[in-house]
Amino acid sequence: MIVGFTVENYRSIDEEITLSFDASTGIKDMNNRGYSIVANSHVLNAMAFFGANSSGKSNVFKAVNCMRNMVIQSIRLNVGERLIYDPFLLSDKPLRPTKFEIEFVDGADKYKYGFSYTTKFIEQEWLIAKYPRRSLKTLFQRTSEEITIDEQNFPEGAAIKAGNIPLNENRLLISLAAQLGGMVSKRIIEWFLTKVGFVSGLKDKSYMRFTRENLHQNEEYRSDILQFILSMGLGFNNVKTEQEDIDEQTLPKGLPIELIETLREHPFISANTIHEKYDSEGQVIGNVEFNIDEYESDGTKKLFNMAGPIVDTVKKGKSLFIDELDAQLHPLLTRKLVDMFNCPVTNPNDAQLIFTTHDTNLLSKNILRRDQVIFVEKDAKAMTRITPMMSIKMENGAKPRTDSNYEKNYLEGRYGAIPYYKNDFEEQRTERD
Repeated sequence: MIVGFTVENYRSIDEEITLSFDASTGIKDMNNRGYSIVANSHVLNAMAFFGANSSGKSNVFKAVNCMRNMVIQSIRLNVGERLIYDPFLLSDKPLRPTKFEIEFVDGADKYKYGFSYTTKFIEQEWLIAKYPRRSLKTLFQRTSEEITIDEQNFPEGAAIKAGNIPLNENRLLISLAAQLGGMVSKRIIEWFLTKVGFVSGLKDKSYMRFTRENLHQNEEYRSDILQFILSMGLGFNNVKTEQEDIDEQTLPKGLPIELIETLREHPFISANTIHEKYDSEGQVIGNVEFNIDEYESDGTKKLFNMAGPIVDTVKKGKSLFIDELDAQLHPLLTRKLVDMFNCPVTNPNDAQLIFTTHDTNLLSKNILRRDQVIFVEKDAKAMTRITPMMSIKMENGAKPRTDSNYEKNYLEGRYGAIPYYKNDFEEQRTERD
């Protein structure tokens, strides 16, 4: 589970912002549900980001994904290749390093890993570990001048520190140590590879293949995916899949070999929803198959396409980031998804759902804990700022209470993070009057 994430100087984020997934033990929202106890920490199962369009909500998610991609792809970098450097550009400050840091629990162990970098250089890199019944250990610390290694707890870094194995300026030490067979570093990279996922609520077609392949081929996943889809009450009672193998002789000439290989490995799988057919008395007299791509609504297709990643997340205890979760979904379906992660019965493996939304119906003490709500807005300098609901102070100096109407207060601007615009119609009418 992710315990915390820090980012500085990335896209609309200028000054350092930190997300904390620590559950507050001082509140009893949702009957004290919505968090898991892992490695002696109370960690939230869900976190919702509210804010106006263009406030930077998506950039927070992109920052996590950028860090993940850098860790995974670092092994492939050649000397002198550019890094994924996308700094804040709306100030007169000189260009400076971007910083990422993530804290997470893996099994019974807790790690804090981070780095800062510019276009071609890793400026700093560090890894800190907290093992059961042991104090914090800085496994390694890298700067532009030196590398410090705890050789007892991170022996895989000894050869790198000694200079026996060259470390390129644009390459992460964790990547090189893993390539050399280091157990701890391989564990860190494996966590990024297998425990963090990203889904766009607006471009859900890109996950369609994953869902269909698992429905069609994976017996372990099929029943869970089907159960998830049918539990949403979408009007059908089953799904039928069929693999459509390609005849390479019929393919257009000149197709890239990479595309042909993809078609071989991942042939198209069609999906039909099964609907009941009724007579004039309302009695079921049979079934009718609907091709999901042709006959089902966009909202139904979105839920269907996202079913695979969501079920995979819950089964494997992953952390899933979904941008625009509520797009094309009824508020009750969005609520059901959030409830799925907040309930220990439906989320037995401590999975996390982190999402952006404009659905203010979710701002309820019965759906989200106060410590699960983050408000995002830009300040007068166009910098993205985040404010946890637990940090907000009302006009009277008090914090939001459990008996507050969160949705009403938010829409009235008491929590910030809403659009502020001129009412052009009113201005024009005033001028005419």
